Amino acid sequence: MRPLVDTRERDASVRATSRSVDGQLDMSFKIRAGDLGIVRNIVAAHLCWWRVDNVTAFRMLTVVNELLTNVLQHTSADADGCRTADLLLQKVPDGVTAIVRDQDPCPPVYTSRDLLAEGGRGLMLLRALADDTSVSVTCAGKDVWVFIRTPETTECF
Repeated sequence: MRPLVDTRERDASVRATSRSVDGQLDMSFKIRAGDLGIVRNIVAAHLCWWRVDNVTAFRMLTVVNELLTNVLQHTSADADGCRTADLLLQKVPDGVTAIVRDQDPCPPVYTSRDLLAEGGRGLMLLRALADDTSVSVTCAGKDVWVFIRTPETTECF
């Protein structure tokens, strides 16, 4: 049996792997700044597929974009200029969760910068958009977890 796409014959390197099953998207990838839009499109498509409302989807897309931007700013690049990250996105009964993993062991810190500054507001943005957040530091880096609650729906009888 032949694979649908055999990248070995095309001299292509794999920069991402992903798996999507039952309301869960699990991605591992090497990312550059120009790849953020691709990741946002993938996340948006899954949120749409899972029938997540537009407001929750926008909040999650903004949070994921911010977390991946932090990966780009705070982790070391490889020889190709890529940073390694993992993203786990899950639809849960009362909302959506995301975990972004990177190799930087330093947890995010709040810096009270000028509101017009170009940087330093990521944690403030994260806390404003997510209903709950957490950071776990590991020997390999850190995991940043966010939860965004979906609006309650009323059932029709």
